[in-house]
Amino acid sequence: MALPTIITTVPTSVPVGDIEVNPITNRVYFVNPNTTAGTVGVLSTLTNRIIATIHVGRFPLKLAINPRTNRVYVTNFRDGTVSVISGRTNRVIKTLQVGSNPVSVNVNVRTNLIYVSSASGIVTVIDGRSNCIRTTIQIGGRPSAIVINKRTNRIYVTNTINNSVSVINGSTQTVIATIKVGNNPVITPALNPITNRIYVANNLSRFLSVINGRTNKLLKNVQLGRLQSEVILNPLTNRVYVSSAQQVKQGKLFVLNGNTNKVIATRVLSSSSSTFINPITNHLFVSNFNKNRMSVYNASTFKRIAVFPSVTGVNIALNPLTNRLYVANDNSITVIQDGPRLTHHYK
Repeated sequence: MALPTIITTVPTSVPVGDIEVNPITNRVYFVNPNTTAGTVGVLSTLTNRIIATIHVGRFPLKLAINPRTNRVYVTNFRDGTVSVISGRTNRVIKTLQVGSNPVSVNVNVRTNLIYVSSASGIVTVIDGRSNCIRTTIQIGGRPSAIVINKRTNRIYVTNTINNSVSVINGSTQTVIATIKVGNNPVITPALNPITNRIYVANNLSRFLSVINGRTNKLLKNVQLGRLQSEVILNPLTNRVYVSSAQQVKQGKLFVLNGNTNKVIATRVLSSSSSTFINPITNHLFVSNFNKNRMSVYNASTFKRIAVFPSVTGVNIALNPLTNRLYVANDNSITVIQDGPRLTHHYK
């Protein structure tokens, strides 16, 4: 398999926050989290040039894309709104009030429903056809990260005050289970749609919570002995990677076997590191802010296969159709070709 290589670096002139790609239109969207006048930039992956800058609300945090409808949804933290962007015109076509301090947004592309969590203790459900609010779901506490199992139409919402995960039935838009986990589950969980397992990193606890998506019950708490900062997985190899908190000193990367939910390996992580995995190539990307570089490893053998200086992105978007990664840096986007271009993506 070909090694990952940098194709180009695109200057953005503004800090780059969350970043996502529409694989069908082959365009990349990224937020500039300005607290007074936020914007969303649009990058054409055909030319690797920024083709539009869209003004949204104050302090845009997260964005989500429905590639089937070519709509982009952006949470504006300071305004309590979601901006709906047409990917065809690159214009805001609707702004919706969704409660104070919206954080996470996610799309179920099969139902064309968009879910938004806010500090008001609610999850707002937006109808992607009408661009209107269909309903609000009372969660209580502080709903935070949202992940969706599109196969089962179940929505999982972490709660950083109640230290729980709420399970929403996507057909009835009702909470059907509330699962206690560890303290401060603010980190976006990792969901394996093949095994129907949800892995919840507990930022202020020393264990990872594993949820059985079939029974909606806690399956296991995996003791790690360290505070957690990230959790990612490769559904094709059924390996889960959990990084410990390492802002000021070295941390660890724990590797779990998804079949047994046991730690099978540990590796040292430098301070201020961030991780991403490409399921198609099984390459693990580790960004290090202090050393101002990104290292790439074989996720099975942990052999380092590439080092990219001056690449420090926390957020990375993958286009599974082209096998290209778009890495958000402070004032640029690095484009990486990770192996051969593909004709289809995994399900």
